[in-house]
Amino acid sequence: MSSHDCPAVRLELENEWAWCGARRLALTPRAFAVLRYLVEHRARLITKAELLTTVWRDTIVSDAALSSCIRDLRKALGDPSSAPRYIQTAHRRGFRFIGPVAAPTASSATCPSVPSSPSSTLVGREAELARLHALLGCAMQGQRQLVFVTGELGIGKTALVELFLAQVGDANGRPVGRGQCVDQYGAGEAYLPVLEALGRLGRTTGGERLVEVLTQHAPTWLEQLPGLLKDREIEAVRRRAQGATRERMLRELVEALDALTVEAPLVIVMEDLHWSDTPTIELLGMLARRREPSRVLILGTYRPADVAAAAHPLERMKYELRLHGHCEEISLGFLSAPAVGEYLARRFPGHALPSELALVLHRNTEGNPLFLVNTIDDLVAQGQLRDDVDGRWRLSGRPEDVAWWAPKTLWQLAEKQIELLKSDEQAILEAASVAGAEFSAAAVAAAGLDPQQADQRCEALARRSQLLRAVGVAEWPDGTIAGRYAFIHALYHQVLYARVAIAARVALHLKTAERLERGWGERAGEIAGELAMHFELGRDFERAARYRRRAGEHALHQHAYREAAAHATRGLEALRALPDSPHRAGRELGLQVTLGAALAATEGYGAPDVARTYARAWELCSQVGETPELVPVLRGLGRFYVVRGEFQTARNVGAHLLAVAEPRRDPTLLAMAHNALGVATLYAGDFQAALVHLEQGLEWSDSETRGAARSLVSRLVPPAVTCAIHAAWALWMLGYPERAGIRARDALAVARSLDDPFSLSYACHLAAALHHWRREHDVVQALEDEALAPDREHGFALLLTSGVMHRGWLLAERGQSEDGLAQMQQGLATYREIGAAAMCPAFLGLVAEVQHTLGRPTEARSTMAEAMSVARQSGRHYWEAELHRLTGVLSLQTGAPTSDDARAAAESSFRRAIDIARRQHARWLELRAAKSLSRLWADHGHAARAHALLSGVYGWFTEGFDTADLREAKSLLDSLAGAS
Repeated sequence: MSSHDCPAVRLELENEWAWCGARRLALTPRAFAVLRYLVEHRARLITKAELLTTVWRDTIVSDAALSSCIRDLRKALGDPSSAPRYIQTAHRRGFRFIGPVAAPTASSATCPSVPSSPSSTLVGREAELARLHALLGCAMQGQRQLVFVTGELGIGKTALVELFLAQVGDANGRPVGRGQCVDQYGAGEAYLPVLEALGRLGRTTGGERLVEVLTQHAPTWLEQLPGLLKDREIEAVRRRAQGATRERMLRELVEALDALTVEAPLVIVMEDLHWSDTPTIELLGMLARRREPSRVLILGTYRPADVAAAAHPLERMKYELRLHGHCEEISLGFLSAPAVGEYLARRFPGHALPSELALVLHRNTEGNPLFLVNTIDDLVAQGQLRDDVDGRWRLSGRPEDVAWWAPKTLWQLAEKQIELLKSDEQAILEAASVAGAEFSAAAVAAAGLDPQQADQRCEALARRSQLLRAVGVAEWPDGTIAGRYAFIHALYHQVLYARVAIAARVALHLKTAERLERGWGERAGEIAGELAMHFELGRDFERAARYRRRAGEHALHQHAYREAAAHATRGLEALRALPDSPHRAGRELGLQVTLGAALAATEGYGAPDVARTYARAWELCSQVGETPELVPVLRGLGRFYVVRGEFQTARNVGAHLLAVAEPRRDPTLLAMAHNALGVATLYAGDFQAALVHLEQGLEWSDSETRGAARSLVSRLVPPAVTCAIHAAWALWMLGYPERAGIRARDALAVARSLDDPFSLSYACHLAAALHHWRREHDVVQALEDEALAPDREHGFALLLTSGVMHRGWLLAERGQSEDGLAQMQQGLATYREIGAAAMCPAFLGLVAEVQHTLGRPTEARSTMAEAMSVARQSGRHYWEAELHRLTGVLSLQTGAPTSDDARAAAESSFRRAIDIARRQHARWLELRAAKSLSRLWADHGHAARAHALLSGVYGWFTEGFDTADLREAKSLLDSLAGAS
């Protein structure tokens, strides 16, 4: 059969239907668009590139999408590729339509002719557009650029960016990645716009290069983009991405983008940053601050009023970046009256409109571009502006009538535009507004609409640029494929959503959630935040809480701690609507665990909110019974009580954790349990027992514990670090300085290998404490310098205080005692303000020493009395011997050196220090007290007695003779031997 004997193809443009003879073809909107383009240009060969840039003009896809459409068309037409009658393939070039065509049918009743596209009529932005091109030029030269395009609702931010991208596009090797921030009614998904931009880049022609770069430099990001990988590649990427920290994720992507721009410059667009999550803002800041050359231009749009009203972190970050010249802002104002006149001239070439019309429109719209464009669209639709027979546009009536007729607000204008749509289109858009500002046509179909019809209607609206724009294709794990769309402006989304009655809105949210849940199946956790939002608004609070927890855990995995806390809090709020039951208690426990992990990272383990969270979790554990959540609850509680200085309670928690871990013989759990017990026991002053637990914890710290694969709920400092550094402390106290140094180096080595700033800072500060006791000034300085940058960058308040104390001590040791004392007192005050208490006795003793050096006996005595009181009341015995020794030193300064009372008080304190140290087997503390007492005796004619005491202690040591205390002891012994 020749092509002339085939049924003719007829297109029904209004409904976007295609007919082959009397048979209607079942086509997707995209397939219809391809067929229409081929039919309308059937006189010539259409290249693949032409089809991709016209039919897929709103998104970027690979050749596979076009091939899929052609296969669908051939199947619908019954057109074999081996003997085509309708679509002829030119190998590696393109396609030509060769079949018979009947005249198309169309109606323009609801879609009046409106000349010119928005991009061709953009006016009043010449300076801003030129500035964008100049900044792109700087980026091309390797000067990374972060540019914010700002302005209020309808000001034309997106229009400016669209025109700029249309001019630069991906020509000349300039790929464009686009991400959209979405208002998710509360806590959103971390890095959502970034992942969207990367996904789109990966699906463009040449996207395989992005996959190569991410594989090499940023596997933690590629893991979250499984659609760019083959099934066999996913598991390998997941293994490489295990245990990623937030800092590692940020650094990985920054390095990956820099690597990507070596071969070609890159433009990234982030729209509506006023809805952005905090991690995305942090990433933008890190990209902007980086000093290495990079050919990247990042454009971000946002509304300043929304950012200011919500106290958004973007405002603070932008201020800091602009202060240091790391970003630029292009602020858009309203159009002038001449610019409105220019718009009319461009949109209606050769028009016969009255000159006063521009002034009336400017006054009525205040120069708001969105209001202006849509007012004119409405005037055209209503026939107020019309194209006469001579081809010139004229105004019906007087210009002043326009001011009377036009809507007074943008909201009213949007309402009028919606009313012009067909009833079925309004119903689809109302359902779409419930699905979100960006949605899949498959989700809209959950409202009971025909899926194919919903997709066709949305595609038709997007093609006419009526309220919607196409943003690609949504493919769900269950095989569902449908168009994905977004409202052209947030205003349309808000107006349509407000039109849906409350009861209907609740029902639509629930149906949308259930359809998404079915579509994503076992992978529903990947869209947990979206599902939680829909179930919440659909009044299914049980499922809302379930997905809030999954969203929170996903945020923890991405180190988005504030987002994790927000999700957990919202989940807990949802649970309050459910009746008390064991099931609800179990759900609440999981959310409290997630919340505790998030708060511990942002506020510190000593914070009251952390205490309340873990206390409630512990209470729930007693109700629920044996549960996997018990382990993170116990670990969190143990850390809280240690930081707060409640060591006996911390030991009880550690014992409970060990009782849970031992039957399971799980190395990670056993390492956690021995770590918890060892740390609490160390601070309580039982150094030998502490060392046993800490060494056992190290033995159980296998490669999983030492490496990156750490539990989501226990990611702050693994046992391999905490056990090693506290074992170093215990060994020092027990009199093994060299072994202590080895353990400290082990802790630092593990922390440095983890690629985790918190663990590294933690290890540096605690190792600095050890070297402070050894009085090794340069080593303390180096370790504190290493920790200072991550402390400041990430706001590690608890760790910062340790650094302040050590740096203050260094100042005092180097002769700047006043400055050192002031710094130490500030550090101590901050330490207490954040709820920490564990190190208070040692810190107070350090302050008293400096006060003693400055000759302030009254202040030193008062500080020492406070230190003794704190240690006595709380059972913090680890520093008790040293506090008694310092009390003896202060007694000698306070009273006359020759006073019998002063000598008796000092001797009593030194003896008390020695007794306590011997009971604790703390040889180092015993040595320091013995030195002080020996000097006192020697000064009063008892050299032989002093020598006997000190030589007995000194003779016990077998290592560390190069340390300051042992060198001083040896020197004192030599002088005592000569005197006796």
